[in-house]
Amino acid sequence: METKWKEQLEQHRNQRREDIKEVAKRLFIERGLTSVTLKDVVEACGISKVTLYKYFRSLEEIIFEVEIDILSAWVIRMEQTTLQGKNGYEKLQFLLEETVRGSLDNADTIKFIAMFDMLYQENYPTPELESRYRTFLRSVPHPFLMLLQEGVEDGSIRKDIDVKVLGYTLSNVVNATEQRMTLRGKLLHLDQTIDPAIVLDQMVHMILAYVKA
Repeated sequence: METKWKEQLEQHRNQRREDIKEVAKRLFIERGLTSVTLKDVVEACGISKVTLYKYFRSLEEIIFEVEIDILSAWVIRMEQTTLQGKNGYEKLQFLLEETVRGSLDNADTIKFIAMFDMLYQENYPTPELESRYRTFLRSVPHPFLMLLQEGVEDGSIRKDIDVKVLGYTLSNVVNATEQRMTLRGKLLHLDQTIDPAIVLDQMVHMILAYVKA
C-alpha cells in the first residue's frame, strides 16, 4: 500500500512539474523570454511561489527545461521516423525534406529556440544550467552526423569531408534558415518577392549537391 501511494505521489509531482513547464512555455511564446516573470508563471498556474519552488529553483531553470524538452521531442520524432532511401545520401535527403516540410507546423517551437539563442548569446546564467544543457546535447544522437557517416561508408556521400564539422554546419544552417523563413517569412516574401518555401527547398538542394559523392 505504501509503495503504491509513493508511486501515485511521484506521478502527481511529475505531472505538476510538466504542467508548470507547459504553462510557462505558452507564456514565453506569447510574450518573449525576457518579458515573463516568476510571478506571471505562478499566477497563470494558479499556485504559490512556495509551491513552484518545490519544482524549480528559478525562471532560468524552467527556460532550460523547456528548451531541452523541445529538442528531446525533435530527436524522438526523428528516431521514430522511418527514413526512406537505400543509402546514407537518400536517407539524408528524406530527413532534410521532412524537417523543412514540418517547419511551418512547428512555428512555436522554432520561435522558442530562436529566443533562447538570442537570450544566451555569450554565456549561460549558471554553471549548473550550462552543465545540464551541455550534458543533454552530448547525450542525444545527431541524425545528420549519423547519416553523413553512413553515406561516407556506403559511398553515396563524398569522403573528403569532416563528418563532425559538416554535421554541425548542416544543423546550424538548417536551424537558422528555418527560423528566418518561419518567423519572418511573410515580410520576407513581400520584401524579396520569393516564397519562403522555395528558399527552404533551395537550401536542401544546395546541401545535397555539396555532399553527394
